[in-house]
Amino acid sequence: MTAPRVLIIDDDKAIVTLMTALLRKEGFQVLAAFDAASGLMAAQKQRPDLILLDMQMPAGGGAVVWQRIAGSANLQGTPVVFVTATNVPGFAREKESEGAAGVILKPFDPETFADLVKSFFKRSTGQFGTQE
Repeated sequence: MTAPRVLIIDDDKAIVTLMTALLRKEGFQVLAAFDAASGLMAAQKQRPDLILLDMQMPAGGGAVVWQRIAGSANLQGTPVVFVTATNVPGFAREKESEGAAGVILKPFDPETFADLVKSFFKRSTGQFGTQE
């Protein structure tokens, strides 16, 4: 089995470092981008299995990235999970109705973070890891 590839798009380097360490420990391959533009380029070039997307970034932020991913022929079907401090009632339901795989609220519990990501991956793909 090939380890699933996760792209983290978040402008907070400390959060990216934490998420990367937690996911690598559980067998994920992790790619990172620290702004919307480089995140979109990485998504197009690397074609990850799952994208963790911060909603609140400068220069358009997660909303712009989300729209471009949703409109991209070669990224359609790539599960996107929003990782955000936005805790507005109905936010998760709204994003899921728009096609997102789900929402993880910040601050998240480091003890359960990787399992939560695995659950979104399994829900979207039916498996954890891909056959070689």
